Amino acid sequence: MNGSWTPEDLLPFEPRVYWRLFALENEALWPAQPALLAAGALLLLCFLRGRRPSGHWLWPALGAAWLWTGSHFVALRYGSVNWAAPTLAWGFYAEGALLAVLGLSGRLAFARQGLAGGAGIGLVAAALFVWPLLAPLDGRPWAEAEIAAIAPDPTAIAALGLLALAARSRWTALLCVAPAAWLAVSALTLFTMGAWQGWAVLAALLAGLAAQTLTPARRPG
Repeated sequence: MNGSWTPEDLLPFEPRVYWRLFALENEALWPAQPALLAAGALLLLCFLRGRRPSGHWLWPALGAAWLWTGSHFVALRYGSVNWAAPTLAWGFYAEGALLAVLGLSGRLAFARQGLAGGAGIGLVAAALFVWPLLAPLDGRPWAEAEIAAIAPDPTAIAALGLLALAARSRWTALLCVAPAAWLAVSALTLFTMGAWQGWAVLAALLAGLAAQTLTPARRPG
């Protein structure tokens, strides 16, 4: 041994083991993926046509996605190869619970248009339909595709997109913390793995944060 080390030495797993986690998760949950993509397409079409879905069901649905992804993928699946993952999953639990409570209470409303709305729609579209393409673009099988509401990265990106479409408040600012923190951790992990996808995650993180700073529409009523 020459005593030298590389950033990859800090990872408790090999890159191929990390990507395999998504294949195992997709296999366990099939055929949920086509249903999730279809529901996402309908939601995106709704926004593109200028309609505002009811936050009373959409925000709790997003909260359920965070709770599921945190418990089933981050804590259990990812936790099998990374000792820190179960701790990181608590951020998903907190985000999911807060989204559900605020959505049901009516404290979150879709009201932002213009650049903020366009940025939000773009982020949601990227999470739903671009992120699954990263696996085949990397030469990996479709079985390892990352699907929103199943894999954590597109789930976090979709959350930032939907929050960009909501009327700004102290709650939307608070709700941005968990997805932004996860994407930062994910980008660092991917960079350490030497994976180019880290740049995609970093770009989504910066775009999501920038979207929150654009001029918001007024809260209706």
